[in-house]
Amino acid sequence: MDLPPLADRRPKPRKRVLFSGVVVYDQGIYSCTCKIRNLTTDGARISTPAGQVLPSEVYLINLHSQVGYKANVVWRRGVEAGLAFLSSFDPQTLADPEVAYLKRIWSAYK
Repeated sequence: MDLPPLADRRPKPRKRVLFSGVVVYDQGIYSCTCKIRNLTTDGARISTPAGQVLPSEVYLINLHSQVGYKANVVWRRGVEAGLAFLSSFDPQTLADPEVAYLKRIWSAYK
C-alpha cells in the first residue's frame, strides 16, 4: 500500500514560520530563547541552543504573537523539539499567582 508523504498525513496543516520565542520550565527557574520553526493550533517545532535540555513539560511564549502555551515535549532531535500544546494563555493578563513568573519573563523579552 502506497501512503502519501508524511506531511500530507498530518491531521492539521503546519504553517512554516520563523518567530522568536522563550521556553520556560521548572517554575521559571530556567528559560532559554528559541526559534519557532512551524506552528499549528495544536503544537510547534522549535529549535533551542545546542546542549539545552528540556523536561517533558514546558511553557512556550511566542514573542511574535504574544501568546503563551503550556506544552508537552513529544520528540527531540538535536537542537529541535516538537511540542504539543495543552493550553494557551495571554501573558499580559495572567492572574494566576502560580504562574506569575511567566508574566515577568514575558515582560523581560517584549
